[in-house]
Amino acid sequence: MALGSSRCCSSGVPFRHDWEQVITPVVDFLLGRSDVDPKQIVLYGISQAGYWVPRALAFEHRIAAAIADPGVYDVFEPWAKAVPPELRQLLDSGDKKDFDRFFEEGMKEATPAERQNWEWRAKPYGLQSPFDVFTAARQYNLTDVIDQITTPLLITDPEGEQFWPGQSQQLFDKLRGVKRLMPFTASEGADRHCEPMARSLLEQRMFDWLDETLPAATSWK
Repeated sequence: MALGSSRCCSSGVPFRHDWEQVITPVVDFLLGRSDVDPKQIVLYGISQAGYWVPRALAFEHRIAAAIADPGVYDVFEPWAKAVPPELRQLLDSGDKKDFDRFFEEGMKEATPAERQNWEWRAKPYGLQSPFDVFTAARQYNLTDVIDQITTPLLITDPEGEQFWPGQSQQLFDKLRGVKRLMPFTASEGADRHCEPMARSLLEQRMFDWLDETLPAATSWK
């Protein structure tokens, strides 16, 4: 099964950080089917699902192997870097009223592109208050659950990753179980977020890894 970070709110379903609450019922359903090998279930996540996949793996251990494309250890990190120190202090202190007031004042001076980018980033969280959006985004962090992940995990590491640079390596370094960091380079035409110009190369390497990693198919029916 595959996950993506498309605009969930377009269907009225906002983002949530505890993705095990989504994946475990799906695994329950799959295991109830006679045409699913219980030892061959694979989870693939693209873009921000590079966080959701390992998050789910920390709690759901019936998945045989998984792919994070790319690896995302802390969704909030680039948000934090973009917040001015004064606003960060208000966020850390829980001052919602002043945070929202100063944030909205700052957005009045933002360019149309900057305002559009904020709306695009905030909408999937399904919240109106900027403070609430930032507070929700802070929950998307694997620090407290990383040691619970035991499922073999392939992590793509595209050169020039623009949204979470360096986090594929960070996730790889912190994992204790079976893992593979798979670089994709500009010279291959496979750089940038989610290797957009080299999906066939990604698929070839991903399925080769799965062939190496998954147990041999069994007669489970």
